[in-house]
Amino acid sequence: MKELQISVDANGYATLSQSVQVSEHCATRARLLMSLVNMVAAPGGFEQFCGYSESMRRDILNLMRSVAEEQLPLIGALEEHATKSGYERGAQAAREVLVHEQAANSALHYDAENQNAPMMISSH
Repeated sequence: MKELQISVDANGYATLSQSVQVSEHCATRARLLMSLVNMVAAPGGFEQFCGYSESMRRDILNLMRSVAEEQLPLIGALEEHATKSGYERGAQAAREVLVHEQAANSALHYDAENQNAPMMISSH
C-alpha cells in the first residue's frame, strides 16, 4: 500500500488519496468493521461498551457507521471493475474466436480453389 497523500486547497479543504487496489481496500475496511462489531458483540463487550463515556461511545458508533457506509460505493466500484474486466476478457476471447474462424475459412477457401486446379506432375 502506498503512502497516504494529503493536499489542501486555498479554501482549506483537504483531499486524501492513497493508491491501493479496490479489493484490498475493501478487505481492509471490512476487517476494521468486523473488529469494531466484534468488540461490542463479544461476551461482556456490550457491557464494557456501555461503561465508556458518552462521547467515546458516540465516536465508536460513528466510526462503525462511516466504515459501513463507505463500503457501498467501494463494493460498487469493485463490481464495476469486475464487470469491466469480465467484459474485456470476453471481448478478447470473441476476437480470438473470430480470428480463428477467419483463418479456418481462408484455409477452406484455399483448399476448394486448389482442388479444382489440375495437378502438374513433372517427370525428370
